[in-house]
Amino acid sequence: MNRKFAALLVSAGTAVTAWGLGGCGTPTAGTPITVVRELVPPATTTAVVVAPPPPTSVVVVEPPVTVTRAPTVQRLTSCQRLLAEGYSFEYAFNAWVAAGRPLSWDADRDGYPCEQSYGNRN
Repeated sequence: MNRKFAALLVSAGTAVTAWGLGGCGTPTAGTPITVVRELVPPATTTAVVVAPPPPTSVVVVEPPVTVTRAPTVQRLTSCQRLLAEGYSFEYAFNAWVAAGRPLSWDADRDGYPCEQSYGNRN
């Protein structure tokens, strides 16, 4: 029994139909069967994903405040002032006696003034 058959071949998204003659699924001698296959590479899509640029922000930094202070006036003791003005120890001793021997001129209370400025004299 000869029957016609049709086959649907699917290759890479393209449908191809093959026609042939034969009986019970076996080819008959002298009846050629032609199978046509079309090979098409699958379509490829390239997607380029571009990240959005990072958000820009503006940061304003104020310059530091500069405060200028007047130099602290260091008060000199009487002995330091006498030494800074170039007076000798003998002059400082006589000035101490003339001032009534104030205790502020003799730090260690040994009877010799201005030892921290002129050095130990005893």
